[in-house]
Amino acid sequence: MAEDTMNGWLAVGIVGLLLVAFALSWRYWPISILAIARKRAGLRRHSIGVDGFEMVYYSGSRRDKPPMLFLHGFSADSSNWLYLVPSFSRDYRILVPDLPGFGETGYLPKSYALDVQLGRLKDFMDMLHLDRVHLAGNSMGGYLAAAFAATYPERVASLALFNAAGVDMPKRSPFYEAALAGENQLLIRKPTDFDNILKLVYHRKPYIPGFLRDYLITRGMAQADNQNLIFKEMFDQRIWLDERLLNIRAPTLILWGDDDRVLDVSSLQLFKAGIPHAHTAILAKCGHVPMLEKPAATAKVYRAFLAETLKNA
Repeated sequence: MAEDTMNGWLAVGIVGLLLVAFALSWRYWPISILAIARKRAGLRRHSIGVDGFEMVYYSGSRRDKPPMLFLHGFSADSSNWLYLVPSFSRDYRILVPDLPGFGETGYLPKSYALDVQLGRLKDFMDMLHLDRVHLAGNSMGGYLAAAFAATYPERVASLALFNAAGVDMPKRSPFYEAALAGENQLLIRKPTDFDNILKLVYHRKPYIPGFLRDYLITRGMAQADNQNLIFKEMFDQRIWLDERLLNIRAPTLILWGDDDRVLDVSSLQLFKAGIPHAHTAILAKCGHVPMLEKPAATAKVYRAFLAETLKNA
């Protein structure tokens, strides 16, 4: 009888340990899935010291190929490019950083003003001996990319702006109207904010598994205060690039989703006015993140642009 009782408690203990192990492993599933996705995209994790940050970046193995550098948007990280980079990893050396203040690079109590971030981007490129890159950016990353191409034109072989910030909007978006009123709709303060962000950013809200949704909500809520400080500094400063755009010499692609509720598609006109030689493209039924919502169409347009650029080089 005593032996049966002992075996019973042993079975309960084993089941309990298994449940704990499963719960712990469930917590790390999103991280494991992202790691697998990066591996499938041919990207490996690296880091380098930049202005006190341990700046994390992911890169491909083709060091013999021309470098192609992708810059993510506000409240995002390098994973935003995972659907797009496989289309270019054979012909280019891919580099995708988590910009200072975001992702694995993280936040430090420093300035995130435009010119400060430009200096960090230049230092990052200098340390990796990237003399000249094909530069692409989305949203805030497009803002940095355009400003960098205008400030250091000799360092940019081509420029791709995907729904980029940096100019005013002839037609103000819902996000911009809210920002003017002091509300940042890209922050996650409570779980329902996550779904509202998806509706804001995508033309058609994507399905996200529950465990990944929970992970992204938890991470977003933990980062909200710091990201709000970054946004407030950049938005209050609000340096429009109109005059700087005239300094961009690199072949340029300006691509936009026609249903962008963050940065209205009318912004494309102002970018085009400042970069008269730019190619433009508008993707139908697409929101603020074309590389996530329409990766195949985005890659097709970008590859055609690069082929034309190389042909005319």
